Amino acid sequence: MSNAKPDDRPLFTYTIGGVKIEMPVRPYPSQVSMMDKVIRGCQRQQNCLLESPTGSGKTLALLCSALAWQKAEKARLEKLSEEDFQQSLIEWQQKEQQKKLKEKKQKKPNTPEKKLAETNISPTKNKGSCVSTVITISDDSEEEMAVFKQPGKKRKINNSRDLSMSNDESIMTNDSSANNSLMTEDEDEKIEPQIETNMPKKSRPVIPVIYFCTRTHKQIEQVIKELQRTSFNTAKSCVLASREHTCIQDSNIYYPQISYKSKTELCRDLLDPKARRRNSIKFRRTIDRCSYYDNGGVKISTYGQLAKFGVESVWDIEDIVRLGISKKSCPYYGTRLLLKTAEIVFCPYNYIIDPVIRNTMNLKLKGHVIIVDEAHNIEDQCREAASLQLDQTNMNLAKADCEKVYKSCSNSLSYSRLARYLSELSKWIDQKSNDIKTYDDYNRGVVSWTGTYTIASFDDFGIGLTAFEKFKKDCETVLADSAEESEPDDTKMDTKDNGENELVEKEDSDLVEKDEDETLENRSSQDNVDAAITNATKTLLSSICSVFSLLYDEKYKFDYHVSLEKIMELKKYEHKDRNMKTTGIGGWINAAAQPDDSRPVWKNVISFLCLNPAAVFGELKSTARTIILTSGTLSPMQSFQSELGTQFPIALEAGHVIKPDQCWVSSVSVGPDGTDLNGQYRNINTYNYQDEMGKVLWDVCAAVPHGVLCFMPSYMLMEKLYSRWQVTGQLNRLKQIKVVMCEPRRGDQLEELMTKYYAAVRGDEKGPSGALFLAVYRGKISEGLDFSDNNARAVVAVGIPFPNYKDAAVTHKKDYNDKHHKNKGLLPGWEWYQIQAYRALNQALGRCIRHRNDWGAILLVDSRYEQPKNLSGLSKWIRGRVERNNSWSTIVTKLKNFVETRQYEDSIAALT
Repeated sequence: MSNAKPDDRPLFTYTIGGVKIEMPVRPYPSQVSMMDKVIRGCQRQQNCLLESPTGSGKTLALLCSALAWQKAEKARLEKLSEEDFQQSLIEWQQKEQQKKLKEKKQKKPNTPEKKLAETNISPTKNKGSCVSTVITISDDSEEEMAVFKQPGKKRKINNSRDLSMSNDESIMTNDSSANNSLMTEDEDEKIEPQIETNMPKKSRPVIPVIYFCTRTHKQIEQVIKELQRTSFNTAKSCVLASREHTCIQDSNIYYPQISYKSKTELCRDLLDPKARRRNSIKFRRTIDRCSYYDNGGVKISTYGQLAKFGVESVWDIEDIVRLGISKKSCPYYGTRLLLKTAEIVFCPYNYIIDPVIRNTMNLKLKGHVIIVDEAHNIEDQCREAASLQLDQTNMNLAKADCEKVYKSCSNSLSYSRLARYLSELSKWIDQKSNDIKTYDDYNRGVVSWTGTYTIASFDDFGIGLTAFEKFKKDCETVLADSAEESEPDDTKMDTKDNGENELVEKEDSDLVEKDEDETLENRSSQDNVDAAITNATKTLLSSICSVFSLLYDEKYKFDYHVSLEKIMELKKYEHKDRNMKTTGIGGWINAAAQPDDSRPVWKNVISFLCLNPAAVFGELKSTARTIILTSGTLSPMQSFQSELGTQFPIALEAGHVIKPDQCWVSSVSVGPDGTDLNGQYRNINTYNYQDEMGKVLWDVCAAVPHGVLCFMPSYMLMEKLYSRWQVTGQLNRLKQIKVVMCEPRRGDQLEELMTKYYAAVRGDEKGPSGALFLAVYRGKISEGLDFSDNNARAVVAVGIPFPNYKDAAVTHKKDYNDKHHKNKGLLPGWEWYQIQAYRALNQALGRCIRHRNDWGAILLVDSRYEQPKNLSGLSKWIRGRVERNNSWSTIVTKLKNFVETRQYEDSIAALT
């Protein structure tokens, strides 16, 4: 059934589980299945594991179903709240009537006329005196009044100047609220005396918020575009981003006196009274607080204000930054205020997963719905969030930082104890490094222990649980003080949940004015002025607290493996200019100031490796109402439940929306010369294999137009093949038909390379038609980049991307799973190892088909795919399409026929 909206966009309405869902397009069967699972999960408060291939409308289905359920849930909760209020009101009225009757009986009888007058109470004077009367009390007036009321005080308006407040300077949400606020508490009492103080109040229900998480801000931008297409485009949305994305202050505002490494350092220095005072004395100039922040809570802190300035409720980072620039108002802090009343929140998923970031952002997830898109890497992300790598050099610098502060700070005892704990931990590292007896060819030695042994060793050394608990308490004290001094506390902003009329900013000016009113001459010594730990120290302290709390937890102490590495590195030393500054603002090392002279030194690095992702995910599971994990490549799915320690009663492996003839998949066992293409380590190092792979790619590039992607298990293999082809001349032959590119190891080099790739695919320059991109599994190319249509008409998947078995993290994880697979229900180590390979493979294969009308070929180049068991880990939509062809000539013939057929279909479609 389709409907029409005022903007004439057709809507397709479906009712699933009693929830009305509106879609801007007719949904595919896979979308209907996904929406059914989302609705069921939210209603039953159950977790979901949903796989739907790229191009099948996954994002649209998630948004429409989740927001439709939220809308229905809001109506249900408000109805229940109203019913509860009316019931409470009836009970209160009955008690009041009984109380009055009792009082009348105790009094003298009055005249009949007087009794009649008392009995017939006028409804205009005493609303709700009749039991059957339904009373509705406005929710807004109380909140609007709360903006101006202060405890124990009554605000009066005594002059006309208060009445002339302009709309621009009003801190209320809309114009009418400013007028309503003119009614003072005293005047309110004159109009209607507050006699019945025990009258029940209507409660405001807490509506579950949708937290929609994905990997990058670029992907969030795409999700928001999808939401803007729907009928839910008026939902109150909020995008969480770091200062690097949202700060509009000039990074070079104090250059060259101060050179900031990041917008975060700049922001914190401009908002910290101590930092401003310190820099004012140091550079003999006045350092003012950031002017954009002063406007942050007033101009863009509510959705009413966004609408007033022409920004829709569903906005992206670029929209809020443009508004911030035009209104000279901070988008970062404005966003933090919008978060308080948002209905759907978008953020990278590390904001939700990482406890340190989650606490910094003050995200409260209890009772809310979390949707994690692109969740195929969530196990790795959780393990990483619960792990910690400590460089002893940085730890000693943090210790020195605390020692510098404790003599002049009000919490000197806390800083002193922090420095002592870090010092003892550093001594423990020194002692344990003596156990390293053997070193490899890279002058690197390693010794490792279990988490339980480490705890016992800490106890023996005097830095065990008792010492850590004191350390943690001191950290909380110091970090709380730092937050109050260096960054405005958003929790002080007086708002009501889900209310639009809010107090947008309660100025933390007491501390600021107290500091800034002092003149430079009246300030204390330089030691007192510099009494502040760096942001690098704060980050280190927070990380130690977070990870050590898990290490000492009885549930997770067996899930850690601790290793200590002793590494030789070249350290630069300064000889010519002893006064050269070597420390940066808010950090530890100023690389630009390092001299050229260097000598080898030994460095200790200790790693606390968490082997159980449930250590982090368990908190989310126990807090959130529903967690929905979704991706185009979740297969194989059996590991999520065991690894995350969470039940997923609702699961879905959706099929693709493309027709069978739009994607051709074949396994490749041998090349043109009949060489076995088994991708195991012992085979790939032979010249026969390397030469055969070059010939395979030449035939594919000759048969397939435009763009071809080739994924390899490692950079090492990619560089080895490239070098071999240079020697044999195969690379030149490839370059005659395609522009050949290799994925760079450094991410900052990728954007320029992608621009060249797209240009080559379009044929913008003279030369070969199309491009061949050599990439690696788990790299940037395999994650989320746009290779739709001509950008990838074929994907060549070389080998099976098993993780590096020599990697210590992989080895320890396999051993951990083997040890605990029975008592914790984990997969055996080898099964876990295989799943990691196929998940990376499926993610790379997903680059081929990006939408309903797309087409492409997939070649699985490895003789191991001849065995059916090695196909079971592929995504469902690929698994059923794989052909087994015995000869390379047959494969090339079928590939050419497929391409010619699809090109003919495209030409027919273009004419119609």
